Amino acid sequence: MEFNKKSKNRVLKAVNGEMSYKKLTAAELHQFVQHWNYDDGIEPFDWIIKQKHCDKGTALCLYWFLQPDYFCKFANEDEAKEDINYESYKLLKKIEQRYCAGFYEDENFSFNPKDEFLDEYSNTKCIPSEMLEKSNGAFFERQDIEFAFLRKPNEKELKTIDTKIKDAIKIIQISNSGFIYDGTDSAIQAIIESVEYWKGKELGKIKIKNLSYLWMDCVHKQHSWDWIIWDWETGNNIGVTNSTKELTCLADTIINHTIDGFQPSTIIASLYKDLDGVTNFYDLKKDPYSGIGLLFSSDHLKFWE
Repeated sequence: MEFNKKSKNRVLKAVNGEMSYKKLTAAELHQFVQHWNYDDGIEPFDWIIKQKHCDKGTALCLYWFLQPDYFCKFANEDEAKEDINYESYKLLKKIEQRYCAGFYEDENFSFNPKDEFLDEYSNTKCIPSEMLEKSNGAFFERQDIEFAFLRKPNEKELKTIDTKIKDAIKIIQISNSGFIYDGTDSAIQAIIESVEYWKGKELGKIKIKNLSYLWMDCVHKQHSWDWIIWDWETGNNIGVTNSTKELTCLADTIINHTIDGFQPSTIIASLYKDLDGVTNFYDLKKDPYSGIGLLFSSDHLKFWE
């Protein structure tokens, strides 16, 4: 089954929290289910299983990724309530109810639990017989969506970065005429004050997102993070990455999240300070950033000189 680059990129963005999974097509949802890191929780799936455009094969695929046979060791729901995975148990029961009642009418993508999840030793006594059988449709295996890579900015991109930093300084100077970019800590505070000044105002030709480039330059100078291009076949983003290339912050996000009030402007300083000496997520004392798209794991990406 053909699955183009644009769709792969959309699935990747949804998995990484860069776009809403609610915008995915039925085919993209089928891949989302197969690429999701289930250690990150199951919040997306409570919405997905309620959608009529969710394919029957996708629902069955999700069901088995949630490992229903694990719960067959419990005699009843009361016992399952004591288990750390009880939320998965409740989700499984919702899928069973809808699946067996014929809620999922589209059968475009086949899924066979016997291919990966079942063998002669599997305990399936608690699983409805319908959930053990292959669904109708075409086989739609897990696609490779990780075609992104990191690289150094080229000369043109470095000029773009420099231009945007200079524009950010001018934006700050509109409300703070005495501002001079001569230190990173003072610049971070000036960015916060500028965001607060412009919040709710008509921006007109003001390119407020350029403040993110000044923020990234502060991270670059203070923490020795490198300017980087997160590149993929359909586009690219400018960002900064740490020395091990395991963590990356991308342009626009820090301002997008604060100018509209989604996050308090103080997070601009908090993230800047918390990145000091950090080489991976485990070094962070706390991580309120990755889940809202302000800090990305990039250790899975190749780096091209």
